Amino acid sequence: MPNKRAVRRHRLVKGPNGPEIRVIECLDDSHGIVDYPGGADYFAEILSAYLEHGRGCAGVVGQARSELIDAVDLLRFGVAWMEEKL
Repeated sequence: MPNKRAVRRHRLVKGPNGPEIRVIECLDDSHGIVDYPGGADYFAEILSAYLEHGRGCAGVVGQARSELIDAVDLLRFGVAWMEEKL
């Protein structure tokens, strides 16, 4: 996907000689990696579309509505969804 937002994060980690700062570059998980119309949560839409396509199982665990999904299948579905919609 073109124009993905990336961020640079600085993290204090335990190093061999004490604390040290590491710089990590990653996709922006705070504000979304791309703009989406209306500011909606596209991850929720991906999961809804995934379940609507008959993938995964939905049910109740305890008293909570729950979904059982195959993570690899959801990842592939989500990538295809984002490439088509975003």
